[in-house]
Amino acid sequence: MKIVTLTLNPALDKSTYIDKLKPEKKLRCEKPTYEPEGGGINVSRAIKILGGESLAIYCRWPRRQ
Repeated sequence: MKIVTLTLNPALDKSTYIDKLKPEKKLRCEKPTYEPEGGGINVSRAIKILGGESLAIYCRWPRRQ
């Protein structure tokens, strides 16, 4: 049985990392990674990890100008 999830307010998380944090020095970050996030997306991801089957649906609203 496939579970369908709905995310009304999806997000795109942007993150990066550094090798070492040094006070008063410029940080050199690696390339950023982008990951989709939101309630239904996270639930679908967990279902897949647990061996289930799901379909994540999200709303795409027009961009604000």
